[in-house]
Amino acid sequence: MPYTFPVKHILKPIFLSLVIVLPFSCEKPEGYGGTSRIHGKLVTSFYNDDYSLLLKEEAAVDEDVFLLFGEDEHVGDKVETSSSGAFQFPYLRPGAYTVYYMSEDSLSMDNEETPVSIDATIESGQDQDLGVLKRIETLDFDDGTSSISGTIRLINYKNSSEYPFLVVKDTSFAQEHEVYLTYGQHEFYDERIRTGFNGYFEFRNLIKGKFTIYTYSENVTGATEDIPVIFEVTITEEGEEIDLGVFDIYQL
Repeated sequence: MPYTFPVKHILKPIFLSLVIVLPFSCEKPEGYGGTSRIHGKLVTSFYNDDYSLLLKEEAAVDEDVFLLFGEDEHVGDKVETSSSGAFQFPYLRPGAYTVYYMSEDSLSMDNEETPVSIDATIESGQDQDLGVLKRIETLDFDDGTSSISGTIRLINYKNSSEYPFLVVKDTSFAQEHEVYLTYGQHEFYDERIRTGFNGYFEFRNLIKGKFTIYTYSENVTGATEDIPVIFEVTITEEGEEIDLGVFDIYQL
């Protein structure tokens, strides 16, 4: 007669196998559905075009911040920073996450943007504060709030007079006269404007830094080459208004 195993001896090992396997099958990957949070604040550091001068720092408003789940290379979520630069990813499960945002690369020749990433590993119920994160952005010379102005007066000498015994014919405002602006160490001028009917000129929306303002005056000594009239100006504050006053050029 064949031997039959008792049912209780068959069920016991099956039950033990289920106890061992079930906890592993219930583990959930990184993502939403938990009680943890990752948050922080994003700040933009504004520099001039060669990164030689920090112009200002402000909260990065409406900037995209991305979240990757675990080893997944695809974006799990994206949020925009608030008016204070704050961002958060709530209701996360325990695990490893990557937060990243875009910033200009100071080592790039063309100021190209590159991702800046921060790795964060969180436990259940953890509030992970990434603190203040900084991104870089460059500004052009005319992305500011300051100005440099002046008035050019033209002194006309009589053609019949000769240097050094020059006789003034009349004095007037230099109208439609070209004035040039160069920022920092740039090799060529960045902007060229003309004076108005009253000899006035103004370069607007300038950032902080060193500027060279120049124009040309006729060489009344008889030489053919014009003489440059040059002003070196440094803007140190936002909204600064620098007036070069009235200065003269000459014409024979």
